[in-house]
Amino acid sequence: MTVLEEVTPRAAPGTYPVPAGRARWRFTAHRRQFAAASWQSTLIAELPHARQRTVTLAYLTPTVVQFVLDGHDPQAALLTELATDVICWRWDDTAGYDVAVCRVLLDHSQDVIDESSHTVTFTGHDYVALLQRRFFAARYGPTTQLEQDSYVQQFLNLAQPAAFAPGCYLPLVVRPVNPDGTLRATPSGQLRDRDYPASYLAYTALDDLAKVINGFDYDVQPGAWTGATADSLRIFYPAQGVARTDVQLMYGANVAALQRSVDSSTYTNYWRAIGNNGSSDPNVAQLYGEAWNSDSNNVTVNPVGLWQNTDNAADVTIAATLTQKAQGDLDTTGVLIPVYTATLRPGAYTWAKPNIGDTVPFYAKVGRLNVNTTIRVLGLAFAITDDGAEDVTLTLGASPLTLADLYTQADRDVDALTRR
Repeated sequence: MTVLEEVTPRAAPGTYPVPAGRARWRFTAHRRQFAAASWQSTLIAELPHARQRTVTLAYLTPTVVQFVLDGHDPQAALLTELATDVICWRWDDTAGYDVAVCRVLLDHSQDVIDESSHTVTFTGHDYVALLQRRFFAARYGPTTQLEQDSYVQQFLNLAQPAAFAPGCYLPLVVRPVNPDGTLRATPSGQLRDRDYPASYLAYTALDDLAKVINGFDYDVQPGAWTGATADSLRIFYPAQGVARTDVQLMYGANVAALQRSVDSSTYTNYWRAIGNNGSSDPNVAQLYGEAWNSDSNNVTVNPVGLWQNTDNAADVTIAATLTQKAQGDLDTTGVLIPVYTATLRPGAYTWAKPNIGDTVPFYAKVGRLNVNTTIRVLGLAFAITDDGAEDVTLTLGASPLTLADLYTQADRDVDALTRR
């Protein structure tokens, strides 16, 4: 496989068709690395017999890969849970090379055996998921007016305690980037005050900081994409994705099937984040931050009423942080808006058009729906068939970090749902 820089100019789709004798997707197995190493040096084998393969990318969520092997296949014996990485490659017919879509650590397996067969289902997650199993050995803080990009680097450092080297090694490097993924030369400029207790999960620290007002988005880009020896923990500021005009999604054209769901259980127009007031006396005033939308009590314009929720942030002792947390929660859930699952027609998807986080024009005129809007891509799933083809599904929904900007107009009421 040939891997070139991601900035390589792209041609029209289909300019470089999948080479004869191979499928669009390839999975390769690698020894888990505990020091900087190239993907070539850790390569164990390609996995041409893997079937029922799925690759699921999602916004602010670790990537998940799953596949099945015959338990009698020698390839299955090469894979060891917690000790084997799998890199998933997809041929890009606009550039003429394999793109490393993701690298996952195999962390789950299930053998199903009967008298006639033995199948093994393997599941892996990218390395940001491993931060869910790393905690801070000691208190980190209090810190004041520290750039949020710097916090992310500290979280990654604290997740790799030197006393457990090399076992603690994570093949991740922090990379600040612009919304389009290009290197960001300047800090975000967002200064934070934080105090984290011992045993605080590194992933929780990262995810919570990302979701405050004026926070950031993040994902993991495999180093094999550009020949790096570690994956990039990309920190997008102010958010991941760009507004695209070169991609349009239309039911009946490039969209073959569509699902739409509205879930009011997640809708909240008043948030209160409750912190730690430092006292066990129940009579001491509660430490909290709050935020609300105008539609919480504006029934003549937006007749939805009051929908409250609370966020328990027992580790937070700074009132301003609680207010930021409440505002971030509000920006995520403060608008009742549909989520769509769009299944694309075969051959309709071109790599990186769109990416996670991008906003694209979206049209669906069918039955009661008359959708003509711009919507954000929150998920990208590939179901790879055993004959090498792929079914591509996009999850489309609201932009959590920009809802306050996009939907502050009075016409955001629930009546608009009949048109969306």
